[in-house]
Amino acid sequence: MAKQDDSKLLLYGGGLLIVYFGILRPLLEKLGIARSQAEQQVINQQNLPNSKNPFSPVYWKNVSGAKLITRNVTNGLAKRIYDSMGFFSDDEPQVFSVFSQLKYKTQVSWLADIFQQNYKMDLLDFLKRGKGQLPQAGLNSDELQQILNIVNALPIK
Repeated sequence: MAKQDDSKLLLYGGGLLIVYFGILRPLLEKLGIARSQAEQQVINQQNLPNSKNPFSPVYWKNVSGAKLITRNVTNGLAKRIYDSMGFFSDDEPQVFSVFSQLKYKTQVSWLADIFQQNYKMDLLDFLKRGKGQLPQAGLNSDELQQILNIVNALPIK
């Protein structure tokens, strides 16, 4: 009888795990109640000291010999990101193309600096929230993860 009870317990436990990870957790993440892994990485990125966070507007200032792009080009990239994020839909490939053009983490920081100057918003927070400034109104967790992967793979200067 004990083996049968153990089998039922394992069956129910497995069923609950499937329901949680397959249905409940994605639903909670979509509603903005629970954080996805990519959202947690964004939070971790934002909590890094400015000297180690390539999304910080001051990161580039702490790296001697930073190879930046011109202000006009950076203004254009910031505008492309801003314009690609709508209230109801986003042009994700446009956002990815901007980050794919950058060659160094210092350029990401320089872009974040210019973005903040021009739009009075934190770049990473804007990507996460979009123009609506509501949780999960911007890029989804997979899209945020893709940007983090691009930026984290870049060399520093």
